Amino acid sequence: MKKKRIILILGIVGILGLGGWILLGGSSGRTEVAGPSGQVQRVVTVEKGDLNLLVSANGVVQPINKVEIRSKAGGQIVEMNFIEGQYVEKGDLLLLVDQTIAKNDLEQSRADLQVAEANLTQSENSNNRTKELFLKQLVSQQEVDQSNTELVRAQAQLVKAKASLSNAEDKMRDTRIIAPASGLVLSKNVELGQIISSATSNVGGGTLLATVANMDEVYVYTKVDEVDIGRVRVGQKAVVIADAFPDDRFEGRVIRIAPQGVTQQNVTSFDVIVQVRNENAKLKAGMSTSVDIEVFNRHGVLLAPNEALKDPNSDQGKALMAEGNLTIPKEPAKEAGKEKTADQSGNDRQSFRERMQKMSPEEREKYRAQMAQRFQNMSPEEREQMRQRMGSGQGGGGQMQLFAGPGAESSTRPRRQAQVSNENDVRWRVTVVRDSGAFKPRLVKAGPSNFDKTEILEGLNEGDELQVTTISRAKLAAEQMNERMRSMSGIGGMTGGSARVTTGGGRR
Repeated sequence: MKKKRIILILGIVGILGLGGWILLGGSSGRTEVAGPSGQVQRVVTVEKGDLNLLVSANGVVQPINKVEIRSKAGGQIVEMNFIEGQYVEKGDLLLLVDQTIAKNDLEQSRADLQVAEANLTQSENSNNRTKELFLKQLVSQQEVDQSNTELVRAQAQLVKAKASLSNAEDKMRDTRIIAPASGLVLSKNVELGQIISSATSNVGGGTLLATVANMDEVYVYTKVDEVDIGRVRVGQKAVVIADAFPDDRFEGRVIRIAPQGVTQQNVTSFDVIVQVRNENAKLKAGMSTSVDIEVFNRHGVLLAPNEALKDPNSDQGKALMAEGNLTIPKEPAKEAGKEKTADQSGNDRQSFRERMQKMSPEEREKYRAQMAQRFQNMSPEEREQMRQRMGSGQGGGGQMQLFAGPGAESSTRPRRQAQVSNENDVRWRVTVVRDSGAFKPRLVKAGPSNFDKTEILEGLNEGDELQVTTISRAKLAAEQMNERMRSMSGIGGMTGGSARVTTGGGRR
């Protein structure tokens, strides 16, 4: 019995050992040449298409003509004929205020008018008789003058009675609050039976009754970052997508750009208003939207993916430039001896940073003070040239802090990256192109770009194949797991041999 138990235990241990040895690749006998860790290579094709440069921002829907309705008459609401969300026409009766006092005042004014008319008739007759008696020398001139005065007084009383009647009629009409414009009732602020105050006799402007707006066309208020506002123009097309209707696209146009920006948390933005046709009345006031403003649209241009184009000054770009023995052609300067190309400016910035890194804090502070003094003594043209060389126009605001004197770090911040490039941008890029069956580095001249595509001006043709190398996190994690398993292959006597575990992420 004991011998059988020992044989059973040894058999189980042997099976477990064999399974572990197979799992770790001991019997596979396959080897694989590992490529660069985590890298995935694929091929893309240069194609012709449309390049849309868009500035994106978030916005809020607001009505164009919003009218707050208040009452000239004060009193209790006795009739209400609208609710929120109802469409009303201009002239529709919305509210009726208690008319008791207004009706009494109107009746009294009508009675006063009748009395004034009767007094005027009597004064006119009396004045005529006095004039006839004066011609017969039966009354004096004084009595004639007194009769004329009574006539004028009666005429004045009639005018006052008519004015009083007109005011009473207006107050009577004011008890009927009608819609001042056609539109949608956005809000209802009172209820039936509520006592409201007059807007004309109350210092606070009276009780707000309702808000009506025409929603056939709406405004979308959005804020555009200062780095992009220079590319936004009045009249540009815009596409508005409401969060409530993600599948619907509303077309609009930029109609207004704020002349003054608003700074919040060290970020400056400008209000941009887009006018949108509200198809099927789907857009409602207060809705959140995303707005894409079309900076420009080019049709039938040569396009390449951004990931296939590398900056010659980047690490990958420098490696490709060295591999292909490439050099960037020198651009003719606009003014000899004064302007440099973008790549030369980049070299200036790189050497400047290297010098600053080698300085001690005391030397750096001393150099800062010297440069600040030198910058202050420059002419405006020389300052602009200095900014261009040190990259202030390319987002290199950090270098220009040196010219502002001590403490500039707290007041100057680096320039944020714009969403889209300028439509007239021209720059050199390096890519890997299939040439005679092999992929070789090549310099190309690139134009404007968005997040996905870049226009190719020179160096590529339609149909050219480009090699794109990206880092795959999944493949990198798999290779790291394989490496850990290989390092454990010697535990428990399981050597695992020299083979390795093969995954699906091998070199393509």
